[in-house]
Amino acid sequence: MPEQVAARFSDAALRYEQAARIQQQAAVCFDDWLAQLPLAAPNHIVEIGCGTGLLTRLLHARYQNALLYATDLAPAMLDFCRKSLPADTHLQFSLCDGRSAQFDPTPDWIVSTMCFQWFDPLPPVLARHADQCRVLAFSILLDGSFSDWRAAHQRAGIEPGLRPLPDYDALLQACANLGGKRVHAQRLTLTDLHADGRAFARSLRAIGADWPRVGHRPTNLRPVLRQLRDGVAANYEIGMLCVEM
Repeated sequence: MPEQVAARFSDAALRYEQAARIQQQAAVCFDDWLAQLPLAAPNHIVEIGCGTGLLTRLLHARYQNALLYATDLAPAMLDFCRKSLPADTHLQFSLCDGRSAQFDPTPDWIVSTMCFQWFDPLPPVLARHADQCRVLAFSILLDGSFSDWRAAHQRAGIEPGLRPLPDYDALLQACANLGGKRVHAQRLTLTDLHADGRAFARSLRAIGADWPRVGHRPTNLRPVLRQLRDGVAANYEIGMLCVEM
């Protein structure tokens, strides 16, 4: 599956930033939140799932003297990210699978925004990265997102194809189980308005995020789309978590 996910996101690279309104807002919120935490400034940052560079550019601007190592599974996303930043010896880029990556030398911080929801099971990934940094910080899409879309499916008696998302309380516990000194956490809701159900579905496809849950089979969505002709308020429930090791 990683290869298929990488291909899907690579296909979306050129149009991603035109469609990724919520992802851009989430990156700004996450960067601002991190800057407000009582953390020592990093000398070496690894970003997992940099995508086109929405967070990468913010980190580079804020921590200009830190070595910033941006990684992604999708070649076209990584290439877009590289081209969106100036040539700088403090910037490095690498293709890697964020679930299993080992970094040498180990960084001060490992960060990621709106990527870790693709890692299943997530707790082993968190443990792997917590073992190789002093700060592990990430934002993640949570259970309860896209409630309009889910409710329309329920009324139509159809199981939605959306992938399962982590529960916030379970995620807090998983972070506490890492054995760090301190866990910082905050959740927020961002909302993206769409003209109708088709527009919402197209928005997920435009950013490569329409990969369905395991075992899902395509079904007739007309009963769902009829309910959403007057618009969709797509809620993105987002958790921001930081573990100090």
